[in-house]
Amino acid sequence: MKLVIIAAGLGSRLSSVSNNTPKLLVPVMGQPLINKLLSNCIDAGIKNIVVVTGFNNHIIEDHLKTLQTPIQIEVAYNPDWKLANGVSVLSAQKHIPTGEDFMISMSDHYYTSDILKIIKDKSDSNTIACVGADYKIDEIHDIDDGMKLKIDEDSNLIHSMSKTLSKYNAIDCGIFKCKYEFFDYLKKAKEKDECSLSDACNLLMNEGLMGSVDIKSYPWIDIDTPEALDFINQNPKKFI
Repeated sequence: MKLVIIAAGLGSRLSSVSNNTPKLLVPVMGQPLINKLLSNCIDAGIKNIVVVTGFNNHIIEDHLKTLQTPIQIEVAYNPDWKLANGVSVLSAQKHIPTGEDFMISMSDHYYTSDILKIIKDKSDSNTIACVGADYKIDEIHDIDDGMKLKIDEDSNLIHSMSKTLSKYNAIDCGIFKCKYEFFDYLKKAKEKDECSLSDACNLLMNEGLMGSVDIKSYPWIDIDTPEALDFINQNPKKFI
């Protein structure tokens, strides 16, 4: 199963400390973030990744060429990187074998190999996609910017997904497992000029096809602000 890492965007919220370095290359616990993520992919049994590039794509691609890793890395360039992140996932479609499941990750999220493995091993014939859900909402760093979820805890189906939800019981950790049909929902969203991942997920929710996976107590963080980057670098033991 391939993991698609969306790394096409500008990363404007980190620009004050990144000096236009792509988010995937910001230093996290002494290494570029991509290096840490690849190590966790190896531990989780993921052997193939697709990195979707856009803004400053040559910087990411040059770095990837220097890596010595058993993971097979493919690159998909998204020329429309200023558009919603679902367009980046569609850019990776040609790298996913027809009919095969795949995973999606944001480029600015750090997560342990345990989270990757839990989501990778999730089996659910009744949904098209599922996302890692963190129920420890009191422990989320920068929860105001988190993607909030309203989940039926009996069925694990997601009924609502938005950063502005007032009633929610979990936060989306930024890692998805999808059936190949998820591309169809992204295309439907794009036809409406709404092509973010959450737009496609909303279409799935309307059909009762959007699931969730409890990531339990394993740590993760969305590193999209200087404060979040400082937090993980100053508290590395929290993310082991």
